[in-house]
Amino acid sequence: MNNKAFEIPQRQSTIGVLFIFLTTLYKIARGLWIFFAYILFKGVTKEGVYILWGLLFVAILSLLFSILNYRNFKFHINYKSKEFVLEKGVLSTELINIPFDKIQQVYFKRSLLQQIINVYSVVVDTAGSSKKEINIKALSREKANSLREILMELAEAETEENQFISEEKEATAKEERKSVSWTYKLTLSSLIKIGLTSNYIRGIWLLLIFLTTIQNELNSLPEGKIYVDKAFDYLENNFSEILQIYAVLFFFLLVMFVLGIFITFVEVFIKYYGLELTQTHDTLDLQMGLKTNTRTSLKPKRVQLLKENTNPIQKYLNLYEVQLSVASSEDTLNKNTIKIPGLRKEHLHKINYFLYKKEEENFTIYKPNIIWLFRNLYLTILPVFVILIGVNYFFEWLNWWNIASILMFYGILVGIFQYLAYNKTSLRISANFIEKKSGVWNQTIERLELYKLQSVTVKQPFWYKKRDLYNVVFHTAGGDLAYRALPAEILKEMNYSLYKIETSTKAWM
Repeated sequence: MNNKAFEIPQRQSTIGVLFIFLTTLYKIARGLWIFFAYILFKGVTKEGVYILWGLLFVAILSLLFSILNYRNFKFHINYKSKEFVLEKGVLSTELINIPFDKIQQVYFKRSLLQQIINVYSVVVDTAGSSKKEINIKALSREKANSLREILMELAEAETEENQFISEEKEATAKEERKSVSWTYKLTLSSLIKIGLTSNYIRGIWLLLIFLTTIQNELNSLPEGKIYVDKAFDYLENNFSEILQIYAVLFFFLLVMFVLGIFITFVEVFIKYYGLELTQTHDTLDLQMGLKTNTRTSLKPKRVQLLKENTNPIQKYLNLYEVQLSVASSEDTLNKNTIKIPGLRKEHLHKINYFLYKKEEENFTIYKPNIIWLFRNLYLTILPVFVILIGVNYFFEWLNWWNIASILMFYGILVGIFQYLAYNKTSLRISANFIEKKSGVWNQTIERLELYKLQSVTVKQPFWYKKRDLYNVVFHTAGGDLAYRALPAEILKEMNYSLYKIETSTKAWM
């Protein structure tokens, strides 16, 4: 390692000005798309000319901002203070100092634009921050690789117990770390299978958000509001019978389902195209993405939580997804979560053994109280009842008999689903692990090592006291794992968990 590299403050690649400018324009255009739509449909009217002049003025300001942003953005490595330093800001200057021992990981991200202009974005993740503190968005490949390698080595050196070793041993250790144990590449056929069998709810939800946004934007325009009102009048005048309403709902749900599959497939293809997972002696190296290409490396001690996910179809096709959550200050599994889909069962075992170096253990299994089932039934049926009442009040499509029949049909489906969910939910605790199993269709296993626990929260709502039940939340630096309606026997396990927290001397990040 060159100890003088990046010691002098330096800027991003010169072409970074173009990247900052185009990125800023894209963000502005995404927020002002309604004005472009207005010009497209109305033509270049007098008002349209004023809008175009305004947009040109905004573009000029964006160019000036991009130039100042580029010139004021400087970074360097302070070897004496053992810090990575970033200075940035246009109207005000911000100075960020990150100690080497706070660096969790350094990885690459490349958007489609960055791939076109051939620059790399280097992201430095730190412990104890609610956001990524450093994102250098325009570096050449050589400089990005060099910066990442040096920062990771400096961060590792700060956490090693034995830092003073001979140059010969250090060179041997480097060669050993680079040796490849196994490699997995996601094939095109597996990628297609993942896209067609993944969670469609997200695709449907994105479509609903898009349609709602379009409706709100149309309502903000006089001409658009007329079209929206005509559409609702047409539905009210032509579909008033119960069978017609059922037919419209069925057709609407079918179209949403098909479009949800398509949206999910496109999203999966763009996000995970070219996925390649490589295990070396002490890291998992991951590279993937078409629109945004990401490259990162993970060490076992930095992984706080592991989540395995599959569904019956994917299980039949031998496809599994792993989510690895690393240290962050957020209390969710989504903050610094790295998803690796399309894994086969054997690769799942290899990842688990790489992270934990332990075989299967004996677990004590805890099931939630039956009140868990009744609570979920209440929370899933009540909102639908309120929606039906609201629809009937505003549009008078349904009478009470229709509402009762819909609720009865929906209640039967929800009851079966929630009963299956209740049977498949369990908490498993062993001498070294805590596991949570859940899911009817999307079947998940969440796993954490006891010594990586930060704290445990135990709550007892007043309606639990008579039954002596508790809600438990396990806190780690990578997120929380929560479980409801557990019996009082769980308190003994909590005492053991706290004991493991206090007595463990292992490095957890």
